[in-house]
Amino acid sequence: MTREEVREATREAAFAAEQLAAHAERLSRRMAMLFPLDGARLAAWQDEDRERLHAMLRIFDQLYDLVARKLFRGFLFLSGETIAGLSAQNQFRRIEALGGIASADRWIELGTTRNVLAHDYPTRPAMQADRANLAWRDLPDLIAGTRRIISLLQSEGLIP
Repeated sequence: MTREEVREATREAAFAAEQLAAHAERLSRRMAMLFPLDGARLAAWQDEDRERLHAMLRIFDQLYDLVARKLFRGFLFLSGETIAGLSAQNQFRRIEALGGIASADRWIELGTTRNVLAHDYPTRPAMQADRANLAWRDLPDLIAGTRRIISLLQSEGLIP
């Protein structure tokens, strides 16, 4: 890809990430009274609350993936960094050094949460509640990290 193509793809990813972050924020405000969860409360939920929870978990997964794979890589490339051969963790460390995120270690933890959400499918209500509480705990940091990298991309003139 050319620099201009990467710039455009990163701009599009930033727009999508901001929309997802805003939706996650609205959804979390609507769900705040439901957390923290325990298995018994979760088991008693009606469909509407379950659908909101499913949406929240899916948005977390999508937002993390979009930021880590598109925005971070675009930021590094447009900043003149070489990303070929860098592991995701090393990319996070470079982004931290450049001021794009507050903590690479925290972003790695968010990735662990994303992996739990994407790959673990508990059937017992107590385990489902633990999984939901994990996402709930980490969602504010994911939203803040998303907004921080978008702001830096814009302030550095890397995207319009």
